[in-house]
Amino acid sequence: MEPFATVSVAADYKSDWETWGPDWEGQKKGDGCPLCGLVGVQENDWGVRILNGSFIDGYLWKRGILPGYCVAIWKLGHTVEPTELTEDQAVGYWSEILKLGRAIETAYQPTKMNYQTLGNGVPHLHTHVIPRHAHDPAPHGPLPWSFLDDGRQDLTLLSKGTDALRSALDHH
Repeated sequence: MEPFATVSVAADYKSDWETWGPDWEGQKKGDGCPLCGLVGVQENDWGVRILNGSFIDGYLWKRGILPGYCVAIWKLGHTVEPTELTEDQAVGYWSEILKLGRAIETAYQPTKMNYQTLGNGVPHLHTHVIPRHAHDPAPHGPLPWSFLDDGRQDLTLLSKGTDALRSALDHH
């Protein structure tokens, strides 16, 4: 049996492109991972835990200015890519993300939902669960990161959102 062919892009990279940085491999191994430290935390400067699942912790984000924006964080050890999960783990991960998405739909009634699993900034498996509302800063396109990370949520609305999401999660 012949091995699969691989494609090497090393010789074809653009010289003006950036690299991932000298500490990227260490970050991928979990060195100093901020999301590993967040697992199990009820509340911190980033967010409020609204879902304590078997596979994820779901947080309603305090940062940014988008109501209902949540982040689902893999909680069973440092993992970078969803392809590293077993079949059962993958089913559990995505099922709990969808449960979180359904709760956001119930509580916030967005026009559209976005699910972004990136890990380019923090290489720990997590998914941004993003409601897109009728009045949206970038309809038909991805949101600029500033709407998700810059600024702070109104604390009164955050508290109401926390209650509404927890109630919706109880019914999903």
